[in-house]
Amino acid sequence: FRDGAFSVGSVWPSDFTPARREEMPRIFKVTASQLSAPSNKYSVPILADSENEKSEWVEVLSELHRILKKNHFRDRSGYVLKEAYDSSLPLIKTTQAAAIIDPKRIALGNEEGLFVVHITVDEILRVGDLKKVHQIELIPHGQIVAVISGRSHHVQLFPMSALYGRKMSVHKLVETKGCQAMTSGTVCQGARTCLCVARKSQVLCFELFQGKKISHRQFKEVQVPANVQWMAIFGEQLCVGFQSGFLRYPLRREGIPHRMLHAHDPTLAFIARHPEDALCAVEISSIEYLLCFKSIGVYIDSRGLRCRPVELMWPATPSYCRYSAPYLSVYSENAVDVFDVNSMEWIQTVPLKKVRPLNNEGSLNILHLETIRLIYFKNKMANEDELVFPETSASPLRQMVPHVNSKQRYSFRVPKGKKTLSKGLSDLQSAARGLLVSNMIFLNHSSELGVFCSLPSRPLKSPGQSQQHCRRPALLEAQGLKCHPPPISFMSRYFLALKKLVLLIF
Repeated sequence: FRDGAFSVGSVWPSDFTPARREEMPRIFKVTASQLSAPSNKYSVPILADSENEKSEWVEVLSELHRILKKNHFRDRSGYVLKEAYDSSLPLIKTTQAAAIIDPKRIALGNEEGLFVVHITVDEILRVGDLKKVHQIELIPHGQIVAVISGRSHHVQLFPMSALYGRKMSVHKLVETKGCQAMTSGTVCQGARTCLCVARKSQVLCFELFQGKKISHRQFKEVQVPANVQWMAIFGEQLCVGFQSGFLRYPLRREGIPHRMLHAHDPTLAFIARHPEDALCAVEISSIEYLLCFKSIGVYIDSRGLRCRPVELMWPATPSYCRYSAPYLSVYSENAVDVFDVNSMEWIQTVPLKKVRPLNNEGSLNILHLETIRLIYFKNKMANEDELVFPETSASPLRQMVPHVNSKQRYSFRVPKGKKTLSKGLSDLQSAARGLLVSNMIFLNHSSELGVFCSLPSRPLKSPGQSQQHCRRPALLEAQGLKCHPPPISFMSRYFLALKKLVLLIF
């Protein structure tokens, strides 16, 4: 509702292509902004049970938006969304992991290996001969990069200078075969670099050394009650999440693990009774933590007792959680919901379907829609962007052109001889894509809007009103508004665009 591009209204036949034309009078759409760069809007079509119910939903949502604008409700969103790089880059389509190296470089890991993209000059560097990169962990303190790669899921280490094109020698951790996750940090007040690797219900802890060659020493092995689902290093402790629980293990010394959910707190007993997947933990302060499970988020103190009476409830079933202070991003199938962990407020919903985080902070994400995009979530609390954003236009003719003197370097550009067709073809393809994509539909039913949404039985009131009812706009039928088909049908526009595309190419 606070989005500047928010609108709600009826649909035209040119907007969507429903499975049955008789459903058109019962469909309305809610529109909001999706990306700020490039500017992009997203519309959600919703199917009501009847035309009257549709009209009531349009009335209520429009009235709520009018009340918010009238009372000058400020924008409390935590993130601004931008496209990190040109979506026509082939590497993006199969990206499994990513990391921000510096404001001008990002690392992408996929089936083919590890690549560094210099986003301001469109140069691409392939790092080593790695294959099937599943996770990228930058370790600035030790100037080391750790990746989980290969069919056997080994951890491999190499110096951070390799990301800038210098020669490298890979150091393989043989003990980590079959691992599924890793996290890094420092111990001994920042004097030592630590890497923790999870393999099923076991966590191996290594100290890393950077000299002429990278070396390592295993100093601890932790056995977890169930398979590790999440982990991070909080200060001098390793925090591990597993089904229905979290444990903190001391890293510097031997000792028993500390349960983060107290067994004798009756208000938390339901988590142990009903198996809940652990998504993440947030260290709010040295005496307060937020533990996020599949269905709920609870606040506990350093003893494991509940410290806030209210939980965080997710609007939809989450798949992932990511934290970038002070915001918790909860990923579900149809959106990303953002919470302020300090105030416990639900401050933003990002209308992105099938989006998945690529790094631990959630700043880089992959959007799996008609066009697969690499999306950057800019934290508004940050002083400056982690990335710079040059103005680049997506062109279907751009290719990864190898450098003459190096097989590891590429330029992402239009090859010579194809530049004459690039502009006209790009414009036409964008127009044709707009016709096709805008007419695809995945209908939501009004009953699926969630437990938080239902039609009010009374007229809406402004926050400042006490007795006086708000004036509600008349029904669409009373205004004589009906959905008339446009002069040119969707199929006619489709074949016209297709004809122009064929004539331009041939």
